[in-house]
Amino acid sequence: MTRRPLCMLCLILMLSMCATDWAGIPLIRGNPLPENAVSWIEEHPQATLCGEVIQTTENEFSQSVYLSNAYLIYQSQKLSIENVKVFLKQREEVPAGTVILVSGKLKRVEEKRNPGEFDSQQYYASQHIYYLLNNAEIIEKSENYSAYRQGISQLREYLAGVLGKIAGKEAGIFQAIVLGDKTSLDKEVKLRYQMAGIVHILAISGLHISVIGTGLYQLLMKTGLGIWGSGFLALLFMLQYGVMTGGSVSTMRAVCMFLISTGAKITGRIYDLPTALAVSAMMILGESGAYLYNSGFLLSFSAVAGAGIVVPAFTRTLEKGKEGRTGKLCTALAASAAIQLTMLPVSLYFFGEISLIGIFLNLIVLPTVGVVLGSGVLGMILGCVNLKIGSLMIFPGKILAGFYEKLCMMAGNLPFGTWIAGQPEIWQIVAYYAVLASAVLLLTYRKKKSSTSDKEKDKVQEKNIAGNLRVRKYLSLFLICTALFLISWRKTESFSITCLDVGQGDGIVVRTPEGNCFLVDGGSTNKSGTGQYQILPYLKNQGISRVDGILVSHTDKDHISGVEEILELTAQKLNSVEIGCLYLPNWKTPPEEWEKLSQLAKEAGISVKQVKEGDCLKAGKLEMQIVAPLENASGINVNEDGMVLQVKYGEFTGLLTGDMGEETEQKLLEMGDLEDVDFLKVGHHGSHYSTSQQFLDKIKPEYAIISCSSTNTYGHPAPEIVERLEKAGCKVGFTMKSGAVTVSWQKGKIRLKGYLGNYI
Repeated sequence: MTRRPLCMLCLILMLSMCATDWAGIPLIRGNPLPENAVSWIEEHPQATLCGEVIQTTENEFSQSVYLSNAYLIYQSQKLSIENVKVFLKQREEVPAGTVILVSGKLKRVEEKRNPGEFDSQQYYASQHIYYLLNNAEIIEKSENYSAYRQGISQLREYLAGVLGKIAGKEAGIFQAIVLGDKTSLDKEVKLRYQMAGIVHILAISGLHISVIGTGLYQLLMKTGLGIWGSGFLALLFMLQYGVMTGGSVSTMRAVCMFLISTGAKITGRIYDLPTALAVSAMMILGESGAYLYNSGFLLSFSAVAGAGIVVPAFTRTLEKGKEGRTGKLCTALAASAAIQLTMLPVSLYFFGEISLIGIFLNLIVLPTVGVVLGSGVLGMILGCVNLKIGSLMIFPGKILAGFYEKLCMMAGNLPFGTWIAGQPEIWQIVAYYAVLASAVLLLTYRKKKSSTSDKEKDKVQEKNIAGNLRVRKYLSLFLICTALFLISWRKTESFSITCLDVGQGDGIVVRTPEGNCFLVDGGSTNKSGTGQYQILPYLKNQGISRVDGILVSHTDKDHISGVEEILELTAQKLNSVEIGCLYLPNWKTPPEEWEKLSQLAKEAGISVKQVKEGDCLKAGKLEMQIVAPLENASGINVNEDGMVLQVKYGEFTGLLTGDMGEETEQKLLEMGDLEDVDFLKVGHHGSHYSTSQQFLDKIKPEYAIISCSSTNTYGHPAPEIVERLEKAGCKVGFTMKSGAVTVSWQKGKIRLKGYLGNYI
């Protein structure tokens, strides 16, 4: 590294950025806007602001506009709020570069509220966006706009249309690969690619820039333009290509490295990958420091670092093995594994899982994806002239795209295709990379040969070198195994019940130290994709690869919408978390939603069982006693006939009440089925129709959680219920205030902790 001073300088700068963030200086995270602007927005969310349109996106549901250099008018002053994403109430033509005056309701971009959930606040902060303007109306707009940016946008839209016509059902894949446009990409296809570990080919990356940029450079060289002319034109074109394809972080990284590579050719300098990688990272971070915690940024750079630094160390060592050469297949497999090893901590930190089958599938996909990209580009260009010629040119890529889909479907059917290890701690990531770096240094270590000309001594030295290489190979393998152990180690968890923040709904995860896990309800009425975006990410984040059972208290949407998603994904082989059984309340006349859940479970190959009062589910030390539904429950009133669970683990007792109201509470009191509990999941989201004083006097909970949304229109939780709980000496946690709330029990101690704060 001493021979790479620029690389070292960039690394030091990045470490300094991390250090300032850890010290609490808000350069990377947090809201950097002036305090007076933040305070004014909180007091006046209905606001009018002005800004320049930089991009417009549309889907079948809405139109959104990205504004740059946006500002508010406050006390005759312009308060800058940097960039803003505006969701328009009605569709309107707003070309890029137009300055608009728009009115709507400003809302701070929400922080993630559950472990494993996508961090939209950090994602938008990378684009200097800290507020969203919802339900907006354009009051006034300028007649002038940017002909260049609007032209780029229209060109992208036109080319996407051409690909749509010539690529048929694979249009979404080609639009993603060639133009970076994923709006038409089928959700199911994207999930299949993710599970197969080849989703990276759908993003504009170094492969795309290399194929297109290098191809263009060589073509221009053949025209006699020379190094300077060819390099300059290739750079200019690739910069425009990066802008047209959306300017994602992987695209920016690839374009920056292509710029440095081409610059080295033009000036006659040697291209050094570590230096180019570090300089590219600082160029991106200089534009927005928030990228330092961006998953796309870290995955892109770790993949290139693996390909450029770790892969050569692995492959060179294999080629110098005992047999002299190991074969192309073994070398390629080692290269694929080396990249995955480099990306492993980043993947686990953000997603909690990694595709194992992807190591093998990339051996097939990476050598052929250039054909898909090349045929897509040529087909698109020729399609602008003649659609039939374009269709003919893109045909080889369509065949390969269809083949990739078959590979993905095959990967989804494999039982051990994905490894769910959970999110590692920061110290584990640091230790992992330190040990992996030691293994790479050991493999790349080269001892200088003796200068003596004695042939006998040279032979002895060669034998010693071969022996040392063998020792270093085994020692490196041991270090890699040690690194894998470090990153996969998880401390023994205490028994816990976690109420996820799913908005207006319920989603409860019960876990034991022995590894048993149950999901009780899972749904929301004000959040879509609860199963995919809150429940499954949480399970993967915690390293939970199997849920022993899903228990549904009743069939209101705010309790089952996420469960339905999970069952549908499982049936489509798009869920890597194994589901053991679905437990439904035993009702005489179950509603349509009950039947739908049962059918979905059967399609997914999941057994379905009906439970009623008196039944007991056991898993190791965990006992889940069914307190309701009562015998002969009809299921007509799903709230009052819902499932109620008494959870016991060791000396801990909890009560999960679904949406049970005072009517069922009274019945249970009369039957004498209730006892003192340590924890209560408050019924019906804290509604004043539940949790009666008589009920509380009987169960005497010490801790309670209310799951509800801060924006609900039902008045949940009712103030009198909160007051009643507090007067009973109960410590109460709220998902609307603390995000996911967990009650844990270990060695007789109970703790209540919110994800967004400390212990409650």
